This record gives sequence, structure tokens and C-alpha cells, in this order.
Amino acid sequence: MRLFARTLLSAVLAAGLSLPSGAAPLARPIDPSSPLATQAASTVMQVRPAPVPASGGAERSHAQSSAAPAAAVAPHTAAPAQASAPTPAPREPVLLKPTAIPPRAKPRPAPVRPARPVASRHTHEAGAHADAAHGSELAQVRAAVSALLSANVRITETRGPAYYGRLVPRQTPRATVVTCADSRVQTNGFHADPTNDLLVVRNIGNQLATAEGSVEYGVRHLHTPLLLFIGHSVCGAVTAAAGDTARLEPAIQRELATIDIPRGIDVTDGVLLNVNNQVESAILKFSGEVEAGRLAILGAYYDFRNDLGQGAGRLVITNLNGETDPARIRSRLAAGDLLRYGFMR
Repeated sequence: MRLFARTLLSAVLAAGLSLPSGAAPLARPIDPSSPLATQAASTVMQVRPAPVPASGGAERSHAQSSAAPAAAVAPHTAAPAQASAPTPAPREPVLLKPTAIPPRAKPRPAPVRPARPVASRHTHEAGAHADAAHGSELAQVRAAVSALLSANVRITETRGPAYYGRLVPRQTPRATVVTCADSRVQTNGFHADPTNDLLVVRNIGNQLATAEGSVEYGVRHLHTPLLLFIGHSVCGAVTAAAGDTARLEPAIQRELATIDIPRGIDVTDGVLLNVNNQVESAILKFSGEVEAGRLAILGAYYDFRNDLGQGAGRLVITNLNGETDPARIRSRLAAGDLLRYGFMR
């Protein structure tokens, strides 16, 4: 029996069966009398050739392939196929227990990945500002629309239907008012309720030349007896007109070109001079109404910075029908002498 086991084990090893992956080679011959040789012999005796499918392949079932070890018979040891006999399936390798477990290889250190480029503080700030800008615009639009609608509801509930019923037949303003388009200049700063009382024309620099049709409509069609030009503190249009306008858009350049003030002039002096120029131009245009005593043309300064020293937010008359002397203006305002012109002394 021992001789048979030794012979059979030698035949198995000679057949070219490989050891499982990671198994160490035997350090010494196996004793035929040992239990290990007996186990190997019995394992080899249980190996039976598997039937070959009709297609001639050596495929096994999923269960067999999943349970089979990774080792296989070396190609050069396989017996040549004969046409008369089916090709035997590869034999299952014999799993031999190594006498010693080799030490595990030390795990390789993980490759160090290059650090991702860190965006600079300025890049993050630019992105944050861009996001904040878009969010701010949306927030401003929502807030503005909400404020407008809420204010409208509040005002209509306060005034009632009768107030609006009086506006239906026609408009009856007493003054045509030309103000700068600046958002800081609003009629509620000098009129409690301008509805149907002021025909307001707005443009950059409170000019006659860039809104002549609207002004003429108020004076000659609505027959307003007062034409008022209102400048204001720190006017951006005057500042731009007194500087270099070459980099501004063409349309803005055209509107600024009719503001006739010296380059580099102080903004307050520039505003006062521009108001005087508008009054003078209007007197020439509406000379018929002026001479007939049907129209008063005034200039004013809306002083929310207190440039003229009469109080922040005050509306100061600076030109009364061509009269620009402050003392004479105050005297005529006190006397109610508003239709006499400066050239009518």
C-alpha cells in the first residue's frame, strides 16, 4: 500500500500540476507513510474525467468554475487529442499544504497624489462677489416690486375711489418741472402731493434741449404758468460734462454736450450755472408767453448736501425770471413779484 501511494503521488507530480498561487515549494520529500501522502493518494483516486460537451469545448458549469482553483494544467503537458476519443477535461489540481507559511510582503505605500491647486483668496473673493452680485440683483428686484405694490395698496386704501375719480376727466397741472433724472431728486422732497399738479420732465442735467418737446407740451398745451428747472447737489451729469466724456456711450455724450459749462468747474458752481443757462434758453424760446406775462420761469437748487448753507434738503430759488442776485430774489419772493423778468427793471 505504501509503495502504491508513493508511485501514485509521483505520477501526479509528473503530470505537471502546478501549486496554488502563493504556496511555497516542498522543503523535503513527503514520507509515504505520513497521513499527508495517504490524503493525496485518496484525492487523486477520486479525480474522474468530466464529459466533454458536443461542441468540443472544455467549458464547465458556473458552479464548477467558481469552485475550481486558479491553477490549471500546463499546455505543453496535455496529451494530443484523438478523433476517436473525447478530449478529457483538465484535472483538478491537488492542493498541497506547505510546510511553512511565507511571510507576507509588506504593503506598498499608496501613491502620493499631487495636491490639487488651491485657488487664491482673490479667486474665491471674485467668485463670491459675482454670486453675491447676482443674488443682490434678484433680491433688489424682488424688494423693489414688493415695495411698489405694497405702497400702492396702502396709498389707494388711504385715498379712496373719489380721489382717483377726480383725475379721470383731464390733467390740470400748475407747473412744468424739469428735474435731473438722479434718483435722489424726487418731487416728494418739495411737494406733498404732485399728482395732477406738477408735469414732471426728467433727464440728465435737467435740460431744456434734451426734452424740448415735453417742456413745450406743458407750457403751450397744458398752459402751465410756471416752468421750473431744478438742479441738485453733487450732480453726476454736471461732473461728467465738466470732465472727459470720451469714454462714455455716444447717446450719453450727446446729452452731456448740451450742458454748457467750463471744464474743471466746481460741481456746485457748475450746477448753478447750468440752471441759469436753462432758464435763459427757456426765456428765449417762450418769449411770447414771457412778454405777455403768462409764464414765470424759475431756477432752483435742491440742496440735500447743504451747499448753500440754508439747510439740508432745502429747495432754494436761485434764478427768478433771469434775476440771479440772491437779495433781489428774496425780496421779490417775499413780495410775490413773480411775473416780472430780470430784464424788466
